Amino acid sequence: MKQTVSEQALALVEKKVSVARGNLTPQDAATATGVSVDEARDALSRLMELYITRVTADAEGNILFAFEYPLRRRGTKTAAEKWAEVKQSLWRGFKIFFKVWIGLMVIVYFAIMLILLIALMVAQRSSSGNDRDSRSDFGGGAVAGLLRVMSEGIQYAFWSRAYAGAMYDIDARGNRYRRVNTPRGIDARKKSFIIAIYDLALGPERPAADPLENEREIAAFLRAEKGVITPAEITALSGCAVADSEERLADYLVRFKGDPDITEEGVVVGQFEGFVSGTAANIDAPIVPYWNEVEPPYEHSGNSSGRNAAIIAMILFTLAVGAGMLAGGLETLRLYSRFFHTGAARFLIGYFPIAFSVLFLVTSLLRLPGARRREAERLARVREKKVMRVIFQQRLWRATADQIYFALVSIGEKEMKREEIPQVLQQVLPKLQGEIELAEDGDGVYVFDRIKREVEAAEARR
Repeated sequence: MKQTVSEQALALVEKKVSVARGNLTPQDAATATGVSVDEARDALSRLMELYITRVTADAEGNILFAFEYPLRRRGTKTAAEKWAEVKQSLWRGFKIFFKVWIGLMVIVYFAIMLILLIALMVAQRSSSGNDRDSRSDFGGGAVAGLLRVMSEGIQYAFWSRAYAGAMYDIDARGNRYRRVNTPRGIDARKKSFIIAIYDLALGPERPAADPLENEREIAAFLRAEKGVITPAEITALSGCAVADSEERLADYLVRFKGDPDITEEGVVVGQFEGFVSGTAANIDAPIVPYWNEVEPPYEHSGNSSGRNAAIIAMILFTLAVGAGMLAGGLETLRLYSRFFHTGAARFLIGYFPIAFSVLFLVTSLLRLPGARRREAERLARVREKKVMRVIFQQRLWRATADQIYFALVSIGEKEMKREEIPQVLQQVLPKLQGEIELAEDGDGVYVFDRIKREVEAAEARR
């Protein structure tokens, strides 16, 4: 792509782009500004580097630079994208906070609640009985001593800076969910119980997406296919709609220093001669079509039903004991320590575990519809990939639903039912800018003329 363009031509063309509300051909720009067609084309190419653009063709077969209007600079984010980032940041912060809280509750508070329940039973039994034999005195004394140690430990943990800091360091660095290397002898496929608790509340962690995966794939495709690509081929590689592929083509023209060209049939082709010339290095970069990309399923927790039942039982136990303490249990425990008569005890042993339990259960329940919806969307994409595969690979540019179904059966795809094909094609049709025509017998024929033209034009150019 040429980079040399005069400041005057650039300013004139940029002004006309705004007047034309973003849509301008080199010929239109030359007519409106008086610069030559080549200067106008270079100026539009330079503006394509600066602003979000789609590269397409107009009705007369000229290259059309369709800038997003109002003009938006490359790298800037829309309000929706910014809001999505804010939501992701808030969710990540909540997950970190809640994981630390879960670790504290599971490791410390469940044991505390169990001890308190035992102590409460002993206290109630000793207060209701008249006979205090030596065994009862021994049991009450042992529980009293244990509770005194626990109450002093709670106060020390929450009010001692040194101890609180140490606990924070242990939680931040020592929690098992942060482990990367699996210890020898432990099956990495089996989740620990603490990870299962995290996953029930917050969902299992998904593999991190590679932000440059598509770009690397396009670069490898250009080298393998003599530096020629069309929007239809970008759709086949990425799965995005053809209209979005026009925007991606503009981005790749900027990124890999290509030039837009148009064939005699009016097909826009990205030409990257400079990018592929002199590339003798053998770099292993895979080219994976969209229909071969594997997307992991969306799971609510990824745990077995038995493990989830055990976790929920623990949470409900913590909730019940906390409520019982507020309902009168702390009054009964006063005979062991004055700490259980304080407001701090009501907060730490009553309100705190109740708040955790309610938040845990509510968070898990609120995630359930979203997880099911995303999994349904993923399964819809899986069916869409199968249909797109036979359309592209078997060149079914004009085909009925029956022809597409039998094409799927011929390659071993037997999971899709015949009645599902029209529904999937309704999703694929706008993405590939296809149409429906009626055959003589009244059956619908799905026509993908644009995909056909672009695939054949790219093959002819190569």
